[in-house]
Amino acid sequence: MNTYLSVLLCLAGAELLRRCYSVVICAFTGPLSKIPGPFLNKFTPIPWGIQNLTGNSMNVAPKMFAKYGDVIRVGPRDVMIAEKSGVQKILVDEDFVKAPVYEKRRLISPGFSISYLNGLEPLMKECLDVLERTLNKECEKGGGHAVINMSQMLGNLTSDVMSATSFGGSFGLVESNDLKMKNMVMDRLKRAALDAQLPFIKYLPFVPPSQGEGLNNIIDDIVATRKAESQKPKKDLLQIIVDVNENNPDTFTHLHVREEMSLFMIAGADTTSTTATFTLLLLVNNQDKLKKLVEEIDFAFPSIHDSITFAKTQDLPYLNAVINESMRRMPIVALGLARWTEKTSMISGFEIPKDTIVSPAVGQLMRDPRVWPDPDKFIPERWLEPYKDVEADKKAFHPFSSGSRNCPGQQFALKELRLILVTLIRRYELSLVPGQSHEMRLHTVPWFTQGFYNVGVKQR
Repeated sequence: MNTYLSVLLCLAGAELLRRCYSVVICAFTGPLSKIPGPFLNKFTPIPWGIQNLTGNSMNVAPKMFAKYGDVIRVGPRDVMIAEKSGVQKILVDEDFVKAPVYEKRRLISPGFSISYLNGLEPLMKECLDVLERTLNKECEKGGGHAVINMSQMLGNLTSDVMSATSFGGSFGLVESNDLKMKNMVMDRLKRAALDAQLPFIKYLPFVPPSQGEGLNNIIDDIVATRKAESQKPKKDLLQIIVDVNENNPDTFTHLHVREEMSLFMIAGADTTSTTATFTLLLLVNNQDKLKKLVEEIDFAFPSIHDSITFAKTQDLPYLNAVINESMRRMPIVALGLARWTEKTSMISGFEIPKDTIVSPAVGQLMRDPRVWPDPDKFIPERWLEPYKDVEADKKAFHPFSSGSRNCPGQQFALKELRLILVTLIRRYELSLVPGQSHEMRLHTVPWFTQGFYNVGVKQR
C-alpha cells in the first residue's frame, strides 16, 4: 500500500513540476514573451480574470495601456491591442474568428434586414407613446418637473421595444417598473463574466445553471405561446428562431433557443438603453451641445405634436454626429470582444502565435489622442467637419465592432436611438441633476456603480 501511495505521490509531483516548467517556459520564451504587461500575468490569467469578474477591467485597462503601450499581455496566451492597424487587421482585414456559436447566429441574421426593420416602426412608436404618457404623469406629480432615473427608464423602454418587435408583445416595463426582469438580466451578465473566466464552473454539481430558471421560464412561455398560435405566423425574430429550431432540431436545440433569446434580450435592450443614457449624460453635461441639437430637432419638427419617424430622423446631421460622438466617448464595447488566432500572425509589430486570444481594445482606440484631438471631450462637430485640422477616422471607430462579425443589430439600434432621443428632446426640457457619480463597472455592458443616472425632465 505504501509503495502504491509513494508511486502516486511521485507521479503527482512529477506532473506538478512539468506544469510549473511549462508555465515558466510560456512566460519567458516564445513570441509572447516579448510583449509587455504585468509580471504576474505572464504566468497566470487570474489577475486579469479578477478584474473582469469584478467589472473593473474597463477602469484598469487605460492605466495599463498608458504604462505598457498599445499591445499588452494580460495572460499567458491573452493579448489586448489598442493600436489602429492591429485592431483593423483583427476585425476587418483578416476578420479573426470569435466563438463557434457565431455560425448558429448567422441562421437568424435575416431578422435584421432593412425591410424587416422598417416594419417595426409602429411597434417602436407604441412603446414610445407609453414612455411619453409615463413621463407626463411623473411631471404632473412634480408640478411640471420630475427627476427621472434615465438608466432605469430607458432600460425598461428598450426591453419593451425589444419584446414588442421581436418576441410578440411588450413586457410593459415602462408602466409597471417591475425590477424583476432587470435583476434577472444583471444576474445573467455577471454570471456570463464568471463563466468566461472559469469555464469549468458550469460543470460542477453544486453550482446553479448559468441562466436562472426565472429567465428560462419567461423564454419558454414566449416560445410555447407562439407555437400554440393557430393564425399565420408573424414575421419577427421570435418566429425566425422558432423556425430554425423546428427545421434543425439536432443542431439548433431548445437550449440554443434559450441562449439566442436571452442574448437578444440583453443585446437588444441593455446595449441601446446604455448608449441612450450615456448620450443624455453627455448632453446635459454639455449644455451648448444640447442647445444645438434642440435647435436642429425643433427645425425638423416645428410642432411639438409632429410625428417622429424613422424617415424624418435618419438624416439629421447634428443628431447623427451626437450619437457617433457619444459612442466614441462612452462606448458600450469598452474593451472589445475577444477573437483568436488560427495561425501565427504579425499584429502591431508583434508576432502572435496560433491559438492566442487577441482582444481589440476598441474603447481605448476611440479615445487615442494620436487619432482623436481632445479625446476626452464631447465634440459632435468632429463628425461634421475637421476638428483641429483632423477628420474623424472611421477606421478607428468601431462602436458595433467591424467586419463580417460585427453586431447584426446595429441598424435596429441606430433607428431606435434616433427615435428615443428625438422624442425626449422635442417633447421635454432636459436638465442636469448635479452631484452624481459617473463611476462604472463592466459586465458585458457598463453600468453605474451608484445604480442610477438621474436627469431632470420638464414638459415643453
